[in-house]
Amino acid sequence: MIKVAICDDENMIASQIDNMILRICQKENISVETDVFYCGGSLEKEILLGTKYDLIYLDIRMKDGDGITTAKNIRKMDENVLLIYVSGYDRYLMELFRLDVFTFIKKPIDAELFASTFLDAHRKIGNNRFYFVFRYKNTEYKIPCIEILYFESKGRKINLYGKSNKMGFFNGKLSDVEIQIAKGKIPFLRIHQSFLVNYHYIKSRSRTEVTLTTGTKLPISEDRQKTFGEQYNKIIGNEIQLF
Repeated sequence: MIKVAICDDENMIASQIDNMILRICQKENISVETDVFYCGGSLEKEILLGTKYDLIYLDIRMKDGDGITTAKNIRKMDENVLLIYVSGYDRYLMELFRLDVFTFIKKPIDAELFASTFLDAHRKIGNNRFYFVFRYKNTEYKIPCIEILYFESKGRKINLYGKSNKMGFFNGKLSDVEIQIAKGKIPFLRIHQSFLVNYHYIKSRSRTEVTLTTGTKLPISEDRQKTFGEQYNKIIGNEIQLF
């Protein structure tokens, strides 16, 4: 099941997007749930209440506020949701990509392009839904890999850290975690004997340390500098695109 939000102040456009998504999902046998909003404020309130969306379709210009402000507010609450803008205006493109927007669809909507874009987004959502599973004291825990910033090894204990706090811990070896996590689609990089870091949360790096998006600084051990640098450059090289 994926959960999709549609935010557009034009009833016909919102209904068109909703119907297109439902037809695509019926054809492709994808389980989906859609919510429709007619202003950015109501969508923000729903997210603030705790509703988690996998994908949001958002108009740029609406009567009661603009989509760019809405996207900025959404990004403060959810860094991982995919955003797709649907608009007749393309002069905002550079601003959109600064907000980590998945893509931009221009009105009037081309059905074939819409379907292709939706299926691309669905594949990315699927890639992000890998879980790390561990047991502690006869209880099994399951955490989305995309939400894990890094693993820390302390003696025989492995700690998992999220954006604001420690998410859990268990007994084990970091080398075993590294093998298990490599089966997923979220890249984790070993920077130290004690640290395995989610690539997506590395804000900057130097030769001797990485800084995460939370401001946390972690050391890069001397014996892992070369391997880490090669892995990091390979991933970031694949992400660079020219428009």
